[in-house]
Amino acid sequence: MIHYCMDVPVVTQGKAEYTATLEAFVPTNGLDLPINKQKPAVVIFPGGGYSITYDGEAEPIAMPFVAAGMAAFIVRYSCTPAVFPQALCEGLWAVGYVRDHAKEYGIDPENIATLGFSAGGHLCACTGTLWNQDFLKDYLPGELSHYRPDKMVLCYPVILNHGAHHQGSFDNLLGEKKNDPVLLELTSLEKQVGAHTPPAFLWATSEDDAVPVENSLYFAAKMAEAGKHIEMHIYPHGAHGLCTADYVTRSECAFMEKLTPRAWLDEAIRFCFDKELGA
Repeated sequence: MIHYCMDVPVVTQGKAEYTATLEAFVPTNGLDLPINKQKPAVVIFPGGGYSITYDGEAEPIAMPFVAAGMAAFIVRYSCTPAVFPQALCEGLWAVGYVRDHAKEYGIDPENIATLGFSAGGHLCACTGTLWNQDFLKDYLPGELSHYRPDKMVLCYPVILNHGAHHQGSFDNLLGEKKNDPVLLELTSLEKQVGAHTPPAFLWATSEDDAVPVENSLYFAAKMAEAGKHIEMHIYPHGAHGLCTADYVTRSECAFMEKLTPRAWLDEAIRFCFDKELGA
């Protein structure tokens, strides 16, 4: 397996203190099989309220995708005091980097997914809804379509910045501009879904009291309204931050005795492999 870590060289607003990294896990089993020349890839954004990137939503998530034959890339994107659009530019740059190196790593350049948890889910949804914004041309060279993910996997994502929302994520994401009406409109992502948005897989739990399930429901409804492919799983039990939803990242015995959403991982891997999804 190829494994390396590198800095993400995107800087917005004239600042140079950002320390985003991209960590790659690319399986190379040496067999001359078609799958090894056209692997799907997944670009992973851990959650953490735009204040940290949480370890439990990083390597423990990448490994099952690698075991299934995919290439996985973890983005440790810039968090507070970095503000929008720094993390978005880093996430899109990562998609473009994977596409640029697709032939080298045996990746299908037309099957690159972004995947994110909680605030990382917001970043993931940003890559699929905001990739065509003109202001990104100041930070990303070439055609913006080069940075568009082919699909999204949204895990208990932050979507709304009104109603049933997670205010802390937007405080960190927008900083001093957290009340700017233009940015609030732009970053409430159910409002940004359109014909340009790639297919999406969402999962959440009805018991999540940190990022309420309404975030996923609103986004799914707008995807359906736009005629876009959407798959959604709402599980009855489980608190926020389930990660793999099994003993790899959670150890609560009482939790494990209930019906768990562990199935999300297998379903998401299937979704990422599926080349028949409508774009």
